[in-house]
Amino acid sequence: MAWTTIVEAVRWRDFQDVRGVFKDADSVDGYVIFNIRHNRYRLITVIHYAKTTDERQTQGLAYIRSFLTHKEYDNRSNWDRRYGKQ
Repeated sequence: MAWTTIVEAVRWRDFQDVRGVFKDADSVDGYVIFNIRHNRYRLITVIHYAKTTDERQTQGLAYIRSFLTHKEYDNRSNWDRRYGKQ
């Protein structure tokens, strides 16, 4: 819940913005990985960063792909499973 509260309040424009808030976040092959509870869990996300053009400004979106234990994270096929489904 703390992660969700933070993400809803920020507008990230790039991965460096993410790192400014979450120092241990990693960017791997289009995913942004967050360590939860001192590496016990991994939150696998895809982030569409906020953009500003002459015509409009987007908020950006963060999609949760998986919430995994450290052991489950080691199996790359788990990264893209639907959140909350086996």
